Amino acid sequence: MANTDYKMPIYLQLREIIRNKIEEGEYLPGTAIPSENKLAETFGINRLTIRNAVDALVNEGLLRRVQGKGVFVVGKKNELSIEEHAGFVGSSFENDPRISIKELQKSEREAGNKYANLFGLEVEDEIYYIRQMHSINNAETSIEEFFIPKNILPSLDVINSSVFTFRDILSFYGIKLKKMTQSLRIIKGSAKVRKMLNVPDGVAILLLECDFYNENNTVIAHSISNIRSDIQSFTVSLHK
Repeated sequence: MANTDYKMPIYLQLREIIRNKIEEGEYLPGTAIPSENKLAETFGINRLTIRNAVDALVNEGLLRRVQGKGVFVVGKKNELSIEEHAGFVGSSFENDPRISIKELQKSEREAGNKYANLFGLEVEDEIYYIRQMHSINNAETSIEEFFIPKNILPSLDVINSSVFTFRDILSFYGIKLKKMTQSLRIIKGSAKVRKMLNVPDGVAILLLECDFYNENNTVIAHSISNIRSDIQSFTVSLHK
C-alpha cells in the first residue's frame, strides 16, 4: 500500500482507506465493496488482513456482511419511529432471520400518465421500477413492486434492494418519511402472480398499495404488494 505507516498495523491502515472511500463517496451507501480477493489484489496484502480490516468496520456498523451476497456499505441512518412510519410495509420483514428478499427486476421506465400525475412529473420523465420476491422459511410470501422517481434516488440503480429496506435507503440519502397512506383489498390475483407465489386453490391474495410522503407532503414512492393471505396477516394499533 502507498504511504505505509510502519507504526500502525496493516489492517488498521486498510480500515482507514476503506473508511475514506466511503466518506468520499467512492463506495456508496447500499452498495457492495470489492470482494476480499479483489481488495487483496489491489493492495497487495493477504486475505486475512483484508478480513480483519473489514471486520473492524462491520463491528463499527459502517459495513454489513450478508451471507452469499458480500459486504455492503451502511449509510448514516436517521432514527425512525417504527410505529409512526413502518405501517404494513417493511416492518414485518426486518431483523428476522427467517425472512429472505430477492430482487427479481430493477429497471428504468417512463413515468407515463399514472405516475406522472402521482409524482408531479412529466410523462416522459424516468422512474425506477423494482420487483422483489419475499419469502418466509423458504416459502414465497409476497411479490413487492416499487415505483420511485429517478430524481429522488439517482443512485438506486447500484443499490441492492434485497439487502436494505426502502426506508434504510431513503435514510442513507437524508430523505425523511413524514407519512404513508395505505389501502388493503382482498383479491383472487392473476394466474401469473398465483403461480409465482404457489398460492393454493381457494386462498385469497391481499393487495396492499402504499404511497410514501416526504416532509413536504410530496409523494416520493409507490408500492404494490401481492401477499399470500394464508402466510401473512396484519394488525393495526390505534393511538389517541
